[in-house]
Amino acid sequence: MNAHTNSQANTNVTNVVFRTHTQPDEAASKKAGRPIFTDIEVCDITFPANRQTRATFPAHDAEPNATRESMANGGGVMTYAQVYNAQYLAYKSGVAQPMGGTPLSEAPFLTESKRRELKALNVHTVEALASLDGMPLKQLGMGGRELKNQAVAYIDNAAGSADVTNLAAQVAILTQQLAEERRMREEFTNAALARRERIKAGEEIEDDEQPEDDEPAELEPEPDDFEPVLPPTFAEIDAMDDEALKVYIAKETGSRPRGNPNRDTLVAAAKELAS
Repeated sequence: MNAHTNSQANTNVTNVVFRTHTQPDEAASKKAGRPIFTDIEVCDITFPANRQTRATFPAHDAEPNATRESMANGGGVMTYAQVYNAQYLAYKSGVAQPMGGTPLSEAPFLTESKRRELKALNVHTVEALASLDGMPLKQLGMGGRELKNQAVAYIDNAAGSADVTNLAAQVAILTQQLAEERRMREEFTNAALARRERIKAGEEIEDDEQPEDDEPAELEPEPDDFEPVLPPTFAEIDAMDDEALKVYIAKETGSRPRGNPNRDTLVAAAKELAS
């Protein structure tokens, strides 16, 4: 089993597949006087769009780089089966061995024929396609650079969509929190108003409803006594710094925002309260 190397090999992404290799056992064959073969587990390593670089190693031999790092940290030998454990376990279970990344089937910019062509070149994921450069990229032929650029754009756009989704989730959580706090404030206010009306009507209040110090409860001012306070405009909210936004939200809800929400989340929550 030989490992062929090429200085221009694209080593950013590796394709790893475990399999059973049958080889002659010379010592046993000589002793038995007939051909004897043994099966060993091996690990095939190839690189996307690189036909010159291919390596096959016994699955339970030491993987040099991982072993060197492990021993430097006080560990022991790391075999290929341990380094690429997910693929090895899949091989032992008889199921398809996983390829890390987004399968080409999920890339909308690829036709089915192009997907098959790429797989024939050992390019199985969008990440592998995006990582191609140099000679491996030239193996794709005309349009290869455009395919690579499309793969890079697909990955970048997906990351951007994830950021937007996370922001929307933060806004939704904060909005739900504000709505719950507003509901609790309304319940408390309604209960206080109802209690005041009962007192005005001369209704006797149970002992457990009286303040602990037996002092008469302070009546809230009549609604007419409140001076209307206009909420800030959206422009005023946009001009607030993060601390001012947190103070405003705390004033409206009774508590400061939990955690450390970013500015976009704070602005969205403040505008929700002001609307």
